[in-house]
Amino acid sequence: MIHSTPDNWLAAILGHPAWRVSGEVAPGDPETLRALTAQSAFLYARLPTTSVASVQSYEDAGFRLVDVTITLETGLLPVDDAPALTVGFARPEDAAALVQLAGEGFDRSRFHLDPRIPAQLASTIKERWVANYFTGGRGTHMVVGRDAQGPVSFLQLLADPAGVLTIDLIAVASRARRQGFGRAMIAFAARTCPGVHRLRVGTQAANGESLRFYGQLGFQVVDSAYVLHCHGPVA
Repeated sequence: MIHSTPDNWLAAILGHPAWRVSGEVAPGDPETLRALTAQSAFLYARLPTTSVASVQSYEDAGFRLVDVTITLETGLLPVDDAPALTVGFARPEDAAALVQLAGEGFDRSRFHLDPRIPAQLASTIKERWVANYFTGGRGTHMVVGRDAQGPVSFLQLLADPAGVLTIDLIAVASRARRQGFGRAMIAFAARTCPGVHRLRVGTQAANGESLRFYGQLGFQVVDSAYVLHCHGPVA
């Protein structure tokens, strides 16, 4: 059964309607998909990598594959061997620096991988994503890494009542890479965020560096999904 939900936050950034589409394709659903893709709207969907028949139906309706998301999980990390770097929770005065870092720190998100989304617009989405944390719109925690010049990294997190802490966004400034800020921030979150017993993260199959990083921390693959976009209308 196909379902569609408006994404008003994303629509405000794109300047036209945006919809999240979900569901396996059942008899009659191809017509539903074609009706959706006939709109002047941006549509996106995520389907399990085992759902090849449904993926083909989505593609027949005008969706195009832009990403394969890999989900990894681990129990709490050991925190006693984390790098001795300055990390802590974000402060309100960090907002401008972290929004700028978000605009510069990504090039392999599903928005950046979509050839029909300009790179600057894809970066703006990440900037607004981080800004949302400081206005209470998204995220339960944010950890920041600092050097003598100020913030150089951030880890935006989502905690759920079941004790799973999801890494929503992570970025490290170019001047601070290969110094251990990523590991230090994750270890700080595992040690400090209350009630957490498991860590989860999603990353792109195209991002081999990210997959190696999480593998070195003990994360294991638990799921994968195709991500599809459609820029309607499709004839």
